[in-house]
Amino acid sequence: MRSLTSILDGVFLELPLYLRILIILVFLAAAAIFSYRKRFLTLSGVSTAIVLGFIVFFIGGISGITIFLFFFISASMLSRLSDGRNTVADKTGRRDMMQVIANGVPASLMLVLYGLSHNPAFLGAFAAAIAEAEADTAASSIGMLSARPPVSIVTFTPVPPGLSGGVTALGIVSSLAFSSLIAVLYMGTFGCVIPELLTIAAAGFLGSLFDSFLGATVQVHYRKEDGTLTEKSLDNGKALERARGIPFLDNDIVNLLSGLFSAALFMSIRMILQ
Repeated sequence: MRSLTSILDGVFLELPLYLRILIILVFLAAAAIFSYRKRFLTLSGVSTAIVLGFIVFFIGGISGITIFLFFFISASMLSRLSDGRNTVADKTGRRDMMQVIANGVPASLMLVLYGLSHNPAFLGAFAAAIAEAEADTAASSIGMLSARPPVSIVTFTPVPPGLSGGVTALGIVSSLAFSSLIAVLYMGTFGCVIPELLTIAAAGFLGSLFDSFLGATVQVHYRKEDGTLTEKSLDNGKALERARGIPFLDNDIVNLLSGLFSAALFMSIRMILQ
């Protein structure tokens, strides 16, 4: 049975090009106003989301934008769970331009590759990239509610809550659950067989763990005067000393790399299973 979005896609793609573009722009304008008023995005985040949203809607149709919007709205709501709790992360709350790029570019790139090649594998890679971003957000936000302190994914020693590279059992379970949710949503929109659904869920989940691994190894961290680690380069306007990691490799770059990793992992697993 075809999904509702696939039926609507059939109608949408039959419309004249100018009318499709007009519908996309009106829809994205309404979504942008909603996201800004709900304080999901900053102004820079809104403008970037419109650009990426246009790519997703134009190539992926109603099915693609459904998954894309579900992620941004649900991830923004999940992020609010950790508002006020995370004191070490460089950014919290409303997503800015770099956060939208980090979470949205890998998925958008997969759709561009699909549009150029018409290879359906890139649609699954699109979903895998979204699944990773959703899984990472769930792990970070819900993991902050854990009664047990997080530990480094590399050394298994306790780390401050919210510090990249730290994991909790609650966060890991949440990561798998929300990655699977995106996979199910993909099945309900684009349609896929069970093995592909499981591959998307696995790629998203493993990408989230890869994100934590990068956070614990190469992501830049700074040391405050009291000796504790933070992801913020400034403390009360004073530049902090770099404690570890590559200078330019902040949380946004790690998120970008992890999304690309999940997309590539999906493609690799799919090739092996074929």
